[in-house]
Amino acid sequence: MLQKLQKKLKNLDKRLLYLINGSIIFGINITLAYWVVKIPFSSNQRWQNNISNAITTELMVFISFFIHDHFTWKENKEKFIKKIIKYHFIMLISIIIRLISFFIFDLMNFPFLLSTVLSIAIIVIFNFFGFDRYVFVISK
Repeated sequence: MLQKLQKKLKNLDKRLLYLINGSIIFGINITLAYWVVKIPFSSNQRWQNNISNAITTELMVFISFFIHDHFTWKENKEKFIKKIIKYHFIMLISIIIRLISFFIFDLMNFPFLLSTVLSIAIIVIFNFFGFDRYVFVISK
């Protein structure tokens, strides 16, 4: 089934694939954020929101790597270990940007899900260029 889907997506431009796969990742991310924030980590709402955001963000690192590696930059044949290390480096920077932006939106009293959406939006462009130019570089 995975190979069948990969063949259908083979001719799509990587930017379009990034948007399609990113939309899927975004949907998973928002759904996960919605459920994780319901788990009581703290009685302080600000701590609750930020802990939930951090947990959701970390879970999405693993989910998004699989999706991008198999569906967006599928031509990249670099060794798995090298790719995952590079991916985590870009994601570390991305997570820092996301956590700081979420914290700022939360301080501005934006609702939890809106803060989540906005902080994700900020890192979408950063991630594309980081993945395309550093993680999943395709040798010509």
